[in-house]
Amino acid sequence: MKLLYTLPAGAALVACAVASNAPKAYEPKYRLSPIDGSKIALPTAEQLAFQDKEIGVLIHYNIATDIGSDGCNYDPKLVPNQALFNPALINTDQWMESITALGGKYATLVAKHNCGFTIWPTKSPAHGESVVESFVESAQKYRIGHGFYYSVVVNNFLNVQNAEVLNTSLAWGQVGISDSTYGQIIWLDGGYGSTQMSDIQSLLEAHQPQAIVFGACDKDSTCVSANPVRWIGKETGEAPEKTWLTGTTSDGGDPTSPIFCSAECDTTLQTDDRWFFGVDQPLRSIKEMIDVYHTSVGRNCVLELDRAPDRSGLIPARHAARTSNQAGSYSLTFDLPTAIDRIVLMEDHTNGQVIRSYQVHAKIVDAEEANDTVNVPWTLVSNGTSVGHKKIDFFDKAITVTDVLVNSTYVDIPK
Repeated sequence: MKLLYTLPAGAALVACAVASNAPKAYEPKYRLSPIDGSKIALPTAEQLAFQDKEIGVLIHYNIATDIGSDGCNYDPKLVPNQALFNPALINTDQWMESITALGGKYATLVAKHNCGFTIWPTKSPAHGESVVESFVESAQKYRIGHGFYYSVVVNNFLNVQNAEVLNTSLAWGQVGISDSTYGQIIWLDGGYGSTQMSDIQSLLEAHQPQAIVFGACDKDSTCVSANPVRWIGKETGEAPEKTWLTGTTSDGGDPTSPIFCSAECDTTLQTDDRWFFGVDQPLRSIKEMIDVYHTSVGRNCVLELDRAPDRSGLIPARHAARTSNQAGSYSLTFDLPTAIDRIVLMEDHTNGQVIRSYQVHAKIVDAEEANDTVNVPWTLVSNGTSVGHKKIDFFDKAITVTDVLVNSTYVDIPK
């Protein structure tokens, strides 16, 4: 399990007690449909901005990079020697260049994983190098949104293997802020323990009320933030065909829910669900990664793709090359008539996700005889339910068309 924490510039984790006054759970914001009075969940400005990013990167670079296994998961006795961590050639500018080439708009750095090792100077346990500081400077230089992953569920260094124990033994780490101008994303991967909820919410309210919070809602849909984001339920980069921006379950969501909660699809570039750098670990094919884009961003889900620097501190060249052209694959220019093999739909959901079903019709002509287009009838080429931020529908084969018509057949009434 993982916890991703986004800290402001110069932020530090300070061990201290949290106020015992439990904050009030967030109430969902919604409007009533003028058609039938149904509840239409409303997004915050932060959630809308997060949807627009479409692609982010999760950087796994920590002491687990220097061991054979993929992190310290499932082995409580594994506490790597701190001397293993030696980022001799680290170049966080190179990380950002790789992210920019991919088309990524934000990056999240694993500041502490389950081994218990931190990559910024602290009193315990620490390393002399502040990778965090270098990461922040590069992210700001390249105008990449940035955040941090900080695991509180497991800490092998402290011999702690569940969130409840860690909460009572360390009285929580509170975020100390020296510059509150950024710090927009927080991951609570796997949720949080029942004893942690009020502490997490207190921290958020005090320091980062504007943050997007992954895993902010419990199983009973109680949320610790007004800006929740949910996990899609798998780490393959594939969202369900029908993915809604509402509901708090780890799946396609619920179109009737009054809680606006965007979906995020996290996945790896390396095979076998490998997050940290693996020596000679195979990479997923270019075709597979393009498919990942289609089944995540193209299904109304923000894609977060892993980046795994090697033991020297650099993104391996073959890793960077594998996805360097992915962002530009979707720039197309059309003549009339033209052949198309997909339809890309986007919805303005400022006032909630309101399209509940749609149809796409086209005037299809023979590619060899495309001059006579006067009396061409409309043909149904695509249909579906959820659109949200983006929906990409593929055809079985390319068709030559002169006109395309999108018809929202059911709007503003949750089923």
